[in-house]
Amino acid sequence: MNSLLLLCFVLSVATIEAHTVHLSHSQKEKAHLYIAECMKESGVKSEVLSEAKKGVFEEDEALKKFTLCFFQKSGIINDEGKLNVAEALAKLPSGVDKANAEKLLEECKKKTGKNHADTAFEIYKCYYHGTKEHILL
Repeated sequence: MNSLLLLCFVLSVATIEAHTVHLSHSQKEKAHLYIAECMKESGVKSEVLSEAKKGVFEEDEALKKFTLCFFQKSGIINDEGKLNVAEALAKLPSGVDKANAEKLLEECKKKTGKNHADTAFEIYKCYYHGTKEHILL
């Protein structure tokens, strides 16, 4: 699981300014496993998750729980709901500008919510909107 980062469950629609980076086969397998587990645990609807993959974020409690679940299984967010920037950076796939990612992660880790799931969701949205490099599963 050497390169799952904050947004590895994002199958983003690339824009003119954005570009995609790819996970290895084993990384994709782990990401898909986490997605399946977290969908079951959170109860998020596939339609809501599909929209989030496109950058359309509903204020959906199940989506927030899914995001926290995925990030915790990936080791990016700890049990206290705090973003581990070093761990996130260590899991970036090649093709991602780590210097820019670090700046963005440091900014996004300041995001908070009413609980851990809400905070994870705010961090996710911050990173998604702040990066031009989206991970493709």
